Amino acid sequence: MDEQDGLGVSPAALQAAGAACVAAAGAAPADGPAEGVRGLAILPAGRAAPAAAALADRWEVAVGRWCDDLAAHGAALDLAAAAYLAGDDDAAGVLGGGAR
Repeated sequence: MDEQDGLGVSPAALQAAGAACVAAAGAAPADGPAEGVRGLAILPAGRAAPAAAALADRWEVAVGRWCDDLAAHGAALDLAAAAYLAGDDDAAGVLGGGAR
């Protein structure tokens, strides 16, 4: 594609981005930040200890959801790439160029 072609989609770039999302989602430790908060030495008689535990619980849930969303986004990018490739193959067939 050159400058005169205008906007374009690179299915390979979509696939690579999707794979990177799925890999990042799998590599993120859901309990990593939460364990750091839970492990803080806090005065037991105060309100900080229960607040830190509640924060750690929420953090684990939020990071888990983020990882799930990131993996789903990666899968969607891969599906989009497949759809673009199928569309290119269909267009090539209709225009007489055959499949890629």
